[in-house]
Amino acid sequence: MLSRRIKRKYRTIRQEFKKDLKVECESNRALPILIVQTYRAKQHHRHITKIWSMFIDSEFENFYRAYNKVLFGEVLTGEDSIWRSLYFSNSKLYNKYHRLIPESFAMGDALGVAYSITRY
Repeated sequence: MLSRRIKRKYRTIRQEFKKDLKVECESNRALPILIVQTYRAKQHHRHITKIWSMFIDSEFENFYRAYNKVLFGEVLTGEDSIWRSLYFSNSKLYNKYHRLIPESFAMGDALGVAYSITRY
């Protein structure tokens, strides 16, 4: 019930965001690729964080020895949000929608637009 209320609250502004983003993506073909790469970086960072959380448990001593050299130093650093990418690529969209849409909704909408433009 709460999820439905939240989605309804942001529905109109998200539709405007998707329309504006689609126009910008059609004019600049690098923008959809940036959105997909931002999503992949976010998922990579999330995966590495989950792996690191396994190191806390003492039962994963063998796991720690096997993957310690492989994983450390391979994590992406910095912020990997869609708003950060839009800030540097299209500040007009960033300034218009930054504080109006939650980051998770914006990432999903942007990824949907990027997939529809590039036909991944």
